[in-house]
Amino acid sequence: MPFEIIICGAGLAGLGASIALRKKGHKVTILEGTVQLAEVGAGIQIPPNSSRITESVRRYCTGEIIGKTPLYPMMREQYGYPYWLIHRADYQRCLREHAEHLGVQIRLNSFVDAVHDDGQRPVVILRNGTHLTADIVVGADGIRSKTRSSILGEDHIEAMDSSQCAYRATVPAEVMRENPATEALLSDTSASCWVGDGRHIMAYPIMGGRMYNLVLPHPGRASVGAWNEPGDLDEMKRQYDGFDPAIRKVLDKVTSCRKWKLAELPPLSRWVSDKGRAVIIGDAAHAMVPYLAQGAAMSIEDGAALAECLERTCGDGNLIPRALRAFESIRKPRCEIVQEASRGTGHMWHMPDGPEQQQRD
Repeated sequence: MPFEIIICGAGLAGLGASIALRKKGHKVTILEGTVQLAEVGAGIQIPPNSSRITESVRRYCTGEIIGKTPLYPMMREQYGYPYWLIHRADYQRCLREHAEHLGVQIRLNSFVDAVHDDGQRPVVILRNGTHLTADIVVGADGIRSKTRSSILGEDHIEAMDSSQCAYRATVPAEVMRENPATEALLSDTSASCWVGDGRHIMAYPIMGGRMYNLVLPHPGRASVGAWNEPGDLDEMKRQYDGFDPAIRKVLDKVTSCRKWKLAELPPLSRWVSDKGRAVIIGDAAHAMVPYLAQGAAMSIEDGAALAECLERTCGDGNLIPRALRAFESIRKPRCEIVQEASRGTGHMWHMPDGPEQQQRD
């Protein structure tokens, strides 16, 4: 017997979970607070890889390649699946279209204020006062999750400030081709990373090579959870004075950028409500810094694992708490390991010039 499931949030985690759950036959409704589900953002990496990609790590000031991680064909051979470099908007749009094709209902302008799991069925309370019930509530509502605060109660933990921000920008391929130095970067289908003191630049082609994507983490301040604020082009360029002239020529071609606050959650005490019928996934449960490109990947894994755990109930609603706690026991340790590894990668990339940096290189 299929379950009625409400998912709070129509980001990558919520859409991915809706697809996995709908494929198992469940009735799925997504509640999204925005009036319009606008796909925004820039490029993201979806491991493992799909094309001839080599991730290059370069010395920030000279562009000298100091390390390579071959992602193709090793990833295909080892895992049987590709590694994608894709525009976030394209990815979200694909997930949304597939979810709607499968019959997932997406309700816009439905901002979730609270979730209560203290009765026969969990209740979702919207900002307009509407009460909705389901067999299961899944909180996929991001780093500032209302579902998380409802589930954890007094144990609720706010996101930690990483003291880093990131600029995100794209440059059209035709603009890159105007200069031989930038054209050479465009012709390389690698994901290239220039590493320096407290900051780095990750860059790679997206949209079939029509755009060049830039992610530029650096020390800075912004609101936690803010990931689409307008950025200051002059400040962005100042942050990367002294970097490789080739990548600085790319920055000179940027006409607009967005600023994104990098934050993460510490390990939570639990992901599942006391009564076991509400659960958090994605950034609501395990927001992480982006240095392993695993945030979206972990979110998609969450949805797939949740669907598999619920399938083991064979439609018996009494087993929902057991299934959700099994999901937590499987996913929580893995995500916490990835969170820690992401922090470690950031430390490795952001070493100041000196003996430790020389040993890394």
